[in-house]
Order: sequence, then structure tokens, then C-alpha cells
Amino acid sequence: MERIHNLYLHVPFCTWVCKYCDFNAYAVLEGLIPAYVEALAREIEVAADALPVGAIDTVFIGGGTPSLLTADQLRRVMDQVHPIGLAPDAEVTLEANPSNVTSEQVDGWLAAGVNRLSIGVQSLRPDALRFLERLHSGPDALAAIRTARAGGFANVNADLLYGVPGVHLTGWLETLEAVLAEGVQHVSAYELTVESGTRLGQEVRTGLVRMPGADDQLEQYWAAAARLETAGYAHYEISNWSRPGFACGHNLAAWNYQPYLGCGAGAHSMFRLKDGSTERSWNVKGPHAYIKRIGQTGRAVDGMENLTLQRARGEAAMIGVRLLDGTSAAREFPVQRQELVGAGLLLEVDDEVRLTRRGVELANQVGAAFLS
Repeated sequence: MERIHNLYLHVPFCTWVCKYCDFNAYAVLEGLIPAYVEALAREIEVAADALPVGAIDTVFIGGGTPSLLTADQLRRVMDQVHPIGLAPDAEVTLEANPSNVTSEQVDGWLAAGVNRLSIGVQSLRPDALRFLERLHSGPDALAAIRTARAGGFANVNADLLYGVPGVHLTGWLETLEAVLAEGVQHVSAYELTVESGTRLGQEVRTGLVRMPGADDQLEQYWAAAARLETAGYAHYEISNWSRPGFACGHNLAAWNYQPYLGCGAGAHSMFRLKDGSTERSWNVKGPHAYIKRIGQTGRAVDGMENLTLQRARGEAAMIGVRLLDGTSAAREFPVQRQELVGAGLLLEVDDEVRLTRRGVELANQVGAAFLS
């Protein structure tokens, strides 16, 4: 098994689960957090003893809302990570809701070793925030960015959503402009997608909500891309832009198909075996079951699968093609490459391929071609 240098830690708790959210998240279970933190620390310890983990290049603490953890709870988790060994320039990201970003929390996060903060801004417009069921206001989100930067975070990402019903191009760009004015180092802009198992999915099915058309969504996407490029942000992945030197290392590792260990309820892991094939595993999803399983065995794996070498190569190409500078992961698929180049979706440059503008718009279909 290849050595693992990337670690994902999942914290599934939320004050409120937004209607569009399809993540493994649970509301009104904050009382479980202390027991969950102990279970998470235990899983990290056991997994690190059993697997070839370290030194750690990236840690990503996601959710849910991991910023609900107190500084002491976060430190308890990170105290279990440090013995594995952190690379000197390791990237440690924490996802945070704007309402949790206080000066005291910022001090505690930095003291625990977090050096990158990803703030769930989503929108600054009151109508959009109400629709999305976010609990913060636009001013709250901007204040969170300022608090994080003033407190010492030199690497701040803002998560944004476009394609929100009722928000037209001008309103979307106003949100983007205000966020850029705060000097964030990174922007992630995602299309609001309708997942079938969510309350938003039900509202769309019943006709209560009508989503913007594809042309409107693409207009918002490309307008944001143009503005970000003008502002000096490199468009390095379909939904991600950064200032030079601030691309998200954890996500780059995933897009480059590097192995990672996932700990926490519902967390997934991906391991690369010496023959080039891939093994994936995933933990039990519910926090109650997770805490119980860790207490019994120290592990919480609920299932696993092995991918053949060919399937692993297909996945690597499917994921890698999202990188806008290009990827060599598709070199094993000359037939698919030729077809996609002929369709105007890919460009070939030496041993690599990269998406055309139309390819970006149809990226899911392009990636799926490598799995056929």
C-alpha cells in the first residue's frame, strides 16, 4: 500500500441542516459532540497504527459544521494528528460557518494548528440566504472574513453558490465583488445543484421551486470566472480560483488521485495498492453508531471495495480532467481522448489533455467517458 499523506476528518454536526445539503450532517445533536470528539481522536490513533500514514501534507476538517467544536475539542483532535507527523508546510483546513468565527475561536483554531479557514459565505443577499436557509446575514459573513484575517489567518477561502433562484447576474456579481474586496486568498464557487434526497429536491419535484435555466447558470459562472481572472485569481479547477500559491493542497491531492485517510462518521478513505489498483472504504454514517463502533473496536468501517487497475485509471482520468492546467491521467485512454478532442471538449498538449471552454461546461460527461 502506498504511504498516505492526506487526512480528512469529518464532523457531522450542524445547528441546522440547510434544505439543499446532501452531506452527512445532523442537526440538534450537539450533545453528542464531546463523545464524538473522543471517538474521532481514538479512530485517528488506531488507523495511524494500522496503516502507512505520514508525514501528513494536508488535513481537511469538514462537515457538517466543524466550527461548532470548541477550541479545546479541536485541539484534542489535532493532538492525535501531531504524533503522526505533520510536514513542515502542512496545510490544515477548517470549514467554518460565519456565525462561529469569533476572535476567541480564531485564536484557538490557530493555536491548534489550523492555518487555512474555509468560510461558508454562500451569498450576501438576504433573499438568497433565506432561500438557502442559512443562519447568518451578509454582514455576518463579511465580518467573519475580517475577523479571521485580523486574527492571523493568511489563507482564507470563501465558499459561494451561484444559480440560486431569484438571484440574477447583477446580484451574483455584487456578492462576488464584496467578497473579493475583503482580500480572500481563495474562492470556491459552486452551482446550486438539486440532490434528490434533499428538501430542495422535493420542492423542485413538486413545482414549489423553479431552478434557473442552464443558460442563466452558465452566464453567472463565466461572468465570475472573468471577474476573478481580472482580479488576479488563477482558475485552477472547475469550481476553484486562488491567488498564486494558495490553491487548496488537500483538494489538489484528491484531483491528482493521491490516497487519503478519512476518519469520522461517514468518512471515506482511498488507498493505492502496489499493483496500481485502488481500495476504498467508508465508515458508518450515523454519529451514534460511529461512537459505539469506535468504542468497541477503534474502527468504524462499514464497507469497502476494490477497483481493478483499469477502473482506477479511469477514475484518475475522470477526476484529473477537472484540473484546468491539464492532466496526464488520461494517457491510457487514446480512443476516448480522440473522441473527446474531435467533439471539441478536450485539447491535447504533449502527453496531457485539458478541457476546452465547452468541455468545462460538460465536465461530468467528459469525465464519465473514461469509465466507459
